[in-house]
Amino acid sequence: MPNPVVGGRLKPLMLSGLLAVCVITKLEVLFSARDPAGYERDAAHLDGDFRQLPVDERVQDRALEVQALLASKSQHRGVGPMDLLIAACAEVHGVGLLHYDRDFDLVAAVTGQPSLWVVPPGSVP
Repeated sequence: MPNPVVGGRLKPLMLSGLLAVCVITKLEVLFSARDPAGYERDAAHLDGDFRQLPVDERVQDRALEVQALLASKSQHRGVGPMDLLIAACAEVHGVGLLHYDRDFDLVAAVTGQPSLWVVPPGSVP
């Protein structure tokens, strides 16, 4: 983990097998890799230490439903498509959403799904 505060929060959860990712989260994490070695290290970490959740038709349908719910409150432009899919994936598979992104607060407000900041907002530079 690049940030020690975030790493300290995630490590016990990871060691307990409590963390999961979907392909969209993996793509976002791997996008941030600074070099080929970092990419390979991060990919191996994500594949080996996290449960993998599929992004299937149910997830796609739920993301569209949530976007419509947000649109009914004129908030649909506040949450990007990838965050909608990540949140829908967590909800469909019955897992909580551990994040560092205000977009997920908007989603949780309309879905009621469990959502928790990995560390307090503003604490990561």
